[in-house]
Amino acid sequence: MALVAMTALGFVTVPIAGALSDRIGRRKVYIGGCIFVAVFTFGYFALLDTKVPELVFLAVALSFIPVMTMYGPQAALIAEAFTPRLRYSGASLGYQLASIIAGGPAPFISAWLFSTYHSAFPIGLYVCVCAAISICAALLLPDRTNKDIAHETHYGNA
Repeated sequence: MALVAMTALGFVTVPIAGALSDRIGRRKVYIGGCIFVAVFTFGYFALLDTKVPELVFLAVALSFIPVMTMYGPQAALIAEAFTPRLRYSGASLGYQLASIIAGGPAPFISAWLFSTYHSAFPIGLYVCVCAAISICAALLLPDRTNKDIAHETHYGNA
């Protein structure tokens, strides 16, 4: 039952973050999520290091919130960066390259950092670097929240 509640917490966060991004801007919520992930990482590893099952469970349960805060506005933020004609290909290419370039090596980098330094702190720094890269990338994307972009052929005429 606790596992179901933990998973539900993550899934509830996505529509909340998505709705919030509709109100204040997708890029702002996404960047806020990046900062949240970077800060939360150190608390996460501190809870894991206690080796107390309840605190480990709490760490994993709470970890859904910052990640899903980024995930909620991410699809719309990326899709809206492209004209309608290129939207599907552009967003798809970005997701696939991110999986290969960032997601694939992350477990290997984390395992190497832990085996080298015998601490989760370097992994936290690695997560912070990834969050900083995500923030820089998000700042390069235009935020077209609540703008009608359905009929644009290129964004210079917006």
